[in-house]
Amino acid sequence: MSASASNPGLRSPVTRIVIIAACYVAAGLLGRKASFAGSVELVSPPFGIALAALLLLGCRYWLGIAFGALVYAIINSMPMVPTIGMIVGNTVGALICAFLLERFVQFRNSMERARDVAALVGLASVLGTTVNAWFSVVSLCYEGRVDWSALFPTMLEKWVPNAMACLVVTPFILAWATPPKTRWQPKQLVEGCICGVGLVVGTLLSFNSWYAYGISNYPMAFLPYPFLVWAALRFGQRGSTTGALLVSALAIKALLEGRGPFVVSTTERDSLMLVGSYIGIVAVTNMMLAAAAAEKDQQLEEALAAARAPALRQGA
Repeated sequence: MSASASNPGLRSPVTRIVIIAACYVAAGLLGRKASFAGSVELVSPPFGIALAALLLLGCRYWLGIAFGALVYAIINSMPMVPTIGMIVGNTVGALICAFLLERFVQFRNSMERARDVAALVGLASVLGTTVNAWFSVVSLCYEGRVDWSALFPTMLEKWVPNAMACLVVTPFILAWATPPKTRWQPKQLVEGCICGVGLVVGTLLSFNSWYAYGISNYPMAFLPYPFLVWAALRFGQRGSTTGALLVSALAIKALLEGRGPFVVSTTERDSLMLVGSYIGIVAVTNMMLAAAAAEKDQQLEEALAAARAPALRQGA
């Protein structure tokens, strides 16, 4: 039984709006910690939570996003114009993402179809997040905090964290909020733990210890990939999204501490683009692999059912 079914209070629209707002604020504070000097964010968890909330609960809960953005702005003493830009950008951006997904592909939260993953990448993380970045940056330009000549580079700087949230945070929430078709057996739990440990160790080796041995030019960032593939093929989208989240968190932590292959001596924006590209490739590849495996299993089940149908009719 789900938590909302066992506790009727969680079904109240007001309660859900408050929960969304609280999660938004907490995620915003966490995202601020995962940034260069509190300014250049590497990922924007609030937007990922906002999109997941609308896909799970419906677009009528947009007020929770707006309220959460307002509280976050108050906590950080943001000026009025950037506050309005952030509230409108996050709310409208998430609404557009949800609308595009539901309108054009009838998006399924289980993400067990390749077209669901493709739509999440193309319609949400590319198109929908651009709206959010535009509102945020234009408000900063209007306030005089960003020069109008730097509109596009700053938009790119704001767009990347939102896109990463769509590819890492939103899928993770959707995958674990969707009831599984079958229960995991004890052997699968043990296998999952072994895979998780291997993934963490491989990622830590990729971004930490090998620099001491002077092999910084080697492509060690690919060490986690075998475990990511293992998780996607054996545990579906739950394994895929959890693996991507783990790798992303460890990669960002290493980058903020000045370690790993994505630390560059030019600008923070360059590091942002490098780690964003890495996280994006990891997340999209893993989700697409899990979706393809799920589709293959579904086709096999349908073929077996079709093959058994004549025998069942004869027996009847």
